[in-house]
Amino acid sequence: MSSSPLQYLCILDFESTCGAKSTSGWDRRKQEIIEFPVLVYNLQTREVDHVFHEYVRPTLQPKLTEFCTDLTGIEQGTVDGADPFIPVWKRFTSFVAEHLPEDPAAFAFLTCGGWDLKTMLPMQLAHAEALTKGKPPTHSDYGSYTVPIYMQRWINIKTRFSSVYGAGAGGMAGMLQYLHLSLEGRHHSGIDDCKNIARIVSRMLDDGWVPTQPSHGHETPTSTAPQGIS
Repeated sequence: MSSSPLQYLCILDFESTCGAKSTSGWDRRKQEIIEFPVLVYNLQTREVDHVFHEYVRPTLQPKLTEFCTDLTGIEQGTVDGADPFIPVWKRFTSFVAEHLPEDPAAFAFLTCGGWDLKTMLPMQLAHAEALTKGKPPTHSDYGSYTVPIYMQRWINIKTRFSSVYGAGAGGMAGMLQYLHLSLEGRHHSGIDDCKNIARIVSRMLDDGWVPTQPSHGHETPTSTAPQGIS
């Protein structure tokens, strides 16, 4: 991979099916992406050049829990009217090919924590692979599908935030509060979270942050704040 500097950050924040601990019959091993937003943030202009945003219809546990709708604001009718993951994924990879450089060293994905690309995407791709083979996905399928090279490592904004400011602020809401920025939109709306993360990125750039490619897939936050929903 070449050493060309980063030109773009791809800010990503999945929302997925979820249930409270008390939700009867809900299986977290069959968790699926239901909102797939990505902002292509231009590091030279500090503007968002392109947006990918689609809702996704879950197929393993198609009925959203009340907990999930209360948390994300995503209604059952929204996902019922969406495509399942595989066609959405194909459109996303076409989006990447159209709007981002061929050299994967020129851009990096940025998330708030490691869950999106360390856990959720491999799980979702494993589900998709199992379904295309005509068999029900099981826990043993986890991680059996190859994630694209450009999504095998990512910038964890929590870690970079701690490096810039010398303090951990927990999740996105804590970072906004630390920077005296108000929350815009709804927390746990994937697209709104991406937009708020972009605002945090802009402030960090103002304060001297120089984004670099991560040396490995998972960056561990230095914050001692409890790790939970961010």
